[in-house]
Amino acid sequence: MYAKSAHIYGFKCFGKAELELQYPGRNDDEASPLPNINLVLGDNGGGKSSVLRAIAIGMLGPALQDAGFVAHRLVRRPDADHAFIKVVVRLDEEERRVGGRDKDVLDLIVRIRRRNQSTDLERLDLEKAPTSPLEQLIYDEDSPAFFVVGYGATRRVETGDYMPSSLRKMRGERFQRVASLFEDHVALRPVHSAFEDLGTHENEARRLLRNALPDEVRLLPKRESGEGGEPAFSFRGQKMPLGSLSDGYRAFIAMTADIVGRLAEVSRKGMKLRDVRGVVLIDEVDLHLHPSWQRTVVSDLAKTFPNLQFVLTSHSPLIVTSVDHRNIFVTAEDDDGLATIERRGEQVFGRSIDRLLLSSYFSLKTTRPESSVRRTEALAKKVADGDEAAAAEFLRNLAEPQNYGEDPRTKLAKRQARKPTER
Repeated sequence: MYAKSAHIYGFKCFGKAELELQYPGRNDDEASPLPNINLVLGDNGGGKSSVLRAIAIGMLGPALQDAGFVAHRLVRRPDADHAFIKVVVRLDEEERRVGGRDKDVLDLIVRIRRRNQSTDLERLDLEKAPTSPLEQLIYDEDSPAFFVVGYGATRRVETGDYMPSSLRKMRGERFQRVASLFEDHVALRPVHSAFEDLGTHENEARRLLRNALPDEVRLLPKRESGEGGEPAFSFRGQKMPLGSLSDGYRAFIAMTADIVGRLAEVSRKGMKLRDVRGVVLIDEVDLHLHPSWQRTVVSDLAKTFPNLQFVLTSHSPLIVTSVDHRNIFVTAEDDDGLATIERRGEQVFGRSIDRLLLSSYFSLKTTRPESSVRRTEALAKKVADGDEAAAAEFLRNLAEPQNYGEDPRTKLAKRQARKPTER
């Protein structure tokens, strides 16, 4: 099951937002060469994270109601009393067979209402009740249908005692899989816990994790695992435990291991992990990642999990330049100052970072620091007044790095004072 489109009204900062998403198997004129990637860009506070939350609620609404999810400040303030989310999902052949459906699409609709004017707490209302065996599967937490996992921007790996049974009492499985999108304190489960009970999937799970990692970090064979079954890794040829790796590696490994573990939870007998279809929502996919890894992380995820649909957010121009413009959505504002979202036709793949930052995707006027701009403008004024020495200094400032804190007029005066001696 994939999200074909998402329609968001009155949710968080949004007035109205509609996304026609990329998904595996899409075959119309707007299909992207990266068929399972969707990337949401925008300013801080522009609604990127809210898009992920809306998709999660829209696809899992009925299952979230009794799973520990608390709807809190989701309805746009101050003039709205409800929010409306519709996610049109595309069914695979097995889901159509189970549901006895002729059509391959299904509308999932959720309305979020304020309880009353004196509280920020809200409730989820279903616009229509389940009417087919397929829709009933949303209450089956072990079913591969309605498979949605999500990862918030405050990702950290659980280091204390991890008690899955305690978590199950607080949250249903479907909510557990997306809880970090809504609760900042939720940690990623330990990697060894994600790899427990893999059974016949263990070899494939380890292979998927290896494929998702950059070349300099390798997952070592199981026989080299540490105490408690903690997987061992090598970094640039040197063996080390997971805890000795950097924050970026640890968080990415834990997230990828969690995806693999969640796939194992829902895969049926004889079903490969790669065959599970579903949606993965990742806030700030470039979190803690070095620029060299940002250039490849999206394509690595896309290739490792070709049957999963990814909806990602990022601020990184290196992430943006690694995808096609058809994969990108940009948050914006409408005439009333409300957040909306749009796609832009300007191509970005392979574009230099400077050109990309100056494009409509980031809309910077310059990539130089503000203080540097002011200095250059001061020189430009002298050039306009006919100062030839300032003109030469102006060109040097454009071509060479500047000394931090040195006013260009002072630098120019120093050059002019040296000229008689140099002759």
